[in-house]
Amino acid sequence: MLAATRQSRLLSMVKRTGAVSIVDAAAALDVSGMTIRRDLERLEARGLLARTHGGALARSPAPGDIYDAEEPAFEQRRRRNAAAKARIAATAARLVGPGEALALDVGSSVLALAETLAVRTDLRLFTNNLHAALALSRSRCTVELLGGQLRGAEMAVIGPVATAQVEDYYFDWAFLGVSGVTEAGYFDYAPEDTEIKRAFIARASRTAILCDASKFDHRALARICGLGEVSVLVTDRAPPSHLRRALDAAKVEIRVAAS
Repeated sequence: MLAATRQSRLLSMVKRTGAVSIVDAAAALDVSGMTIRRDLERLEARGLLARTHGGALARSPAPGDIYDAEEPAFEQRRRRNAAAKARIAATAARLVGPGEALALDVGSSVLALAETLAVRTDLRLFTNNLHAALALSRSRCTVELLGGQLRGAEMAVIGPVATAQVEDYYFDWAFLGVSGVTEAGYFDYAPEDTEIKRAFIARASRTAILCDASKFDHRALARICGLGEVSVLVTDRAPPSHLRRALDAAKVEIRVAAS
């Protein structure tokens, strides 16, 4: 592929989603990460995008979207909108049937769900979230903790070893946290967490996103997937009308937790 063609496709990816990671772009264009870095440098020099750590942003974000460049500390996120997250967790827990196998990824909303599910005795839970595993340790459910590289204060297991383990299982549900949702899809701060989220989605019969209303029209560095790759969005308030139309068009069921 000619460099000009590759750079044109790369720029289209950035414009379409508002942001792209080097890992995603290299996989989509079948080139090395170093090639993508050079391409991003050239596109930035032409004023067509803005490079970030691990990726790039569109120069002109979608109207109304807010870009979150930095990931807040876990405990800070856990305290933020804690009551709403508890209601979301209670609503999400009602989706789970008897004896089902669940995948739980990282994040404060998913931790709230793990705490809610700890009273169950009939589930099999798989997670890369050490916070969730500890919350479930007092449960009589079977808890499987993925192995791999530990990501610092997030207490998240990431990397190719963890991703490969996910591919050995099938789940009835995957429950995922996100940093934001826009008409372009679901977003997360860290590309390395996003790889595990995608693996969970691929191996689950149904996927539920747990997302409080403060995350509507927010995006971050890593796009997880499009709206239609998820079965259910569980939230604490109805999405704004433009986002609701996009979710309806993608056939995503919206469940709003009772206040």
